[in-house]
Amino acid sequence: MYFNEKRQGLAPFVNLRSDVGFKAVFADRNNKDILIGVLNQILPPEARIEDIKEYSDREQQQDVIYGKKTVLDLVCVDKDDRTFIVEMQASEEDSFFERCVYYASGLYHLELSEGDLYGKLHPVYVVSFLNYRLRHDDESLWDTDHLVSYWQFTEKRTGMVADQTISVIFVEMTLFTKTLEECVTEFDRLFYIFRNSGGFQKIPEWIEEAGGISRRLAEACEVAAFDKKKKLKYEIDKMNERDILAQRVFAERKGFEKGYADGEAKGIADGMAQGMAEGMAKGMAKGMAKGMAEGKAEGKAEGKAEGKAEGITEGKTEVAKAMLEIGMPIGQILQLTGLTEKQVKALR
Repeated sequence: MYFNEKRQGLAPFVNLRSDVGFKAVFADRNNKDILIGVLNQILPPEARIEDIKEYSDREQQQDVIYGKKTVLDLVCVDKDDRTFIVEMQASEEDSFFERCVYYASGLYHLELSEGDLYGKLHPVYVVSFLNYRLRHDDESLWDTDHLVSYWQFTEKRTGMVADQTISVIFVEMTLFTKTLEECVTEFDRLFYIFRNSGGFQKIPEWIEEAGGISRRLAEACEVAAFDKKKKLKYEIDKMNERDILAQRVFAERKGFEKGYADGEAKGIADGMAQGMAEGMAKGMAKGMAKGMAEGKAEGKAEGKAEGKAEGITEGKTEVAKAMLEIGMPIGQILQLTGLTEKQVKALR
């Protein structure tokens, strides 16, 4: 058994599907070869990376995009001056695609200085590892063998791709469901590690034997291999992550409680208002019908008038009784029915 979800304390291997675990591995310059290897398994052939010459994580960035300070997980530039924004998105959020395009276009914009020609611009790629499912028009097209989606400018009718400018690549890790025995390619092995690293107790033998970039990735996830400084930072980041999660859970709970209380209060108020309206209408109709029937039986015009008046009074009386039963103040009953205080008190 290579992983155990019930262990306590700091796990022996980082969870690559968490922001903290992802950053611990891929923001480490010593793991540049792993980053290149993983990205090359995802990128199309024309975008493959040979080497990275610039490397910065979120704590080193001071970029201001369109007047707004922007913090990105990891930004690197390859030897061809192409920019790659790499991030782990652990939970779903609104307008995520728009945010990716915003970040990419901001870095694209920052490439030019005053007086530079547009020909100096280089492609920008956003590579987002998602720990949740995207919403697709046809879900049948997406499965464990099709978990990478590639978005760029294309001509709608012909599908012709425009010059390389901004590309957004999503990797839906939750779509990867292969078992250990089904992993036969380097891609499979890498994403098996992505899905399961947080539960490893040791590096699986088949990954040790396979070697390559998958073995390097598994080794980079082992907390015991961290130096003292990196391990301390990882522990602090984990504590901060737990604090943020606790705050989010608390906020969601308070929001639920408030929403429930507001809904309950509104429901009671609406129910009372509806009940009063229906009761008044029903009581008045009943009283009028009864009074008119009695007046008609007597066959006298004054009987009709008296019956109508009595019916209205009886209807109001029925409504007032219902109001008293639910504990409504007498002042409100007087306003709503038009009865006198003496008439209302006599109903008790």
